[in-house]
Amino acid sequence: MKLITGATGRIGNVLVKEINKLGERVKVLVREESDLKALKGCNCEYVYGDILKIPTLENSLSDIDSIFHLAGHINISAYNKNLTYDTNIQGTKNIIDLCIKFDIPMVYTSSIHAIASPKDGSVITEDTPFCIDADERRGIYDCSKAYATKAVLEGINNGLKAIVVHPTGVTGPYDFKPSYFGLSIIDSIRSGLKVSIQGAYDYVDVRDVVWGMLKAFELKKFGERYILSGEKLSIKDMILYLREFEGLTDLPEVKLMSFNRSLLYASIVSFFNRKSRITPYSVKTLNSNCNISHNKATKELGYEPMGVKQSLYDQYTWLKENNYF
Repeated sequence: MKLITGATGRIGNVLVKEINKLGERVKVLVREESDLKALKGCNCEYVYGDILKIPTLENSLSDIDSIFHLAGHINISAYNKNLTYDTNIQGTKNIIDLCIKFDIPMVYTSSIHAIASPKDGSVITEDTPFCIDADERRGIYDCSKAYATKAVLEGINNGLKAIVVHPTGVTGPYDFKPSYFGLSIIDSIRSGLKVSIQGAYDYVDVRDVVWGMLKAFELKKFGERYILSGEKLSIKDMILYLREFEGLTDLPEVKLMSFNRSLLYASIVSFFNRKSRITPYSVKTLNSNCNISHNKATKELGYEPMGVKQSLYDQYTWLKENNYF
């Protein structure tokens, strides 16, 4: 049986559903206060624990043949630094230690943000350096995922059987929380789809990410890392697609704030609202190099992600059907 950490999250709940479709029951590690709405109807066994408390982890390992580690703290602000580092780095190290101790294979969901984005626009691959240099990283989240990934690679050198995947920005249905991207869709529609910050990034459907993870595990690609990217989407095109989905094709031209104005606006908004989805980190990310290649995953796994417009439509439809608008 597989143990999944972060099962209630953006990717985790879809992973549980997909494994269930394969006829398998899974264990999911959750905290006592976790919202389990995303796992309603799933065939899973709940085990209560915390990736920062090793004794609670050991209690969850009976009958486990593999661990899919997705639990983490996504942080696009300058706040909660210790929580981000503790969860993403120390929490991952705890899982690594248990996997080595009990000889359990591991699939680790890292992030494309663990990898640097060269300013010269060169293609980002699995060979691109990690984003640990202060001049390279956009924020604390990048650094935390980079060091966590390096810890997994060090574990591999010490006998750990592990696979690392690096998803880009995640789109698609089953966005229960919802995610930062999902919230940007909701905010855009509520504000009338007229104005936004400028920028673009690579986005991948959550179902393609799960497919890539399971395929890599099925093929026992231990010791390997795979970028699971999709297609570049500009914020302007996102707004235009949402207008099309809403049947609002006669609206005036989309107004986009310049990078400098967006950065200033983000700095002000995030100072007064720590939960703001427009932060200097998000603005810098949307204006960074997103020339990202999934050639390795395509060549070795047969990975072929869907188009970003279809994925965005599926997310929009799911959010609308579930009354998030």
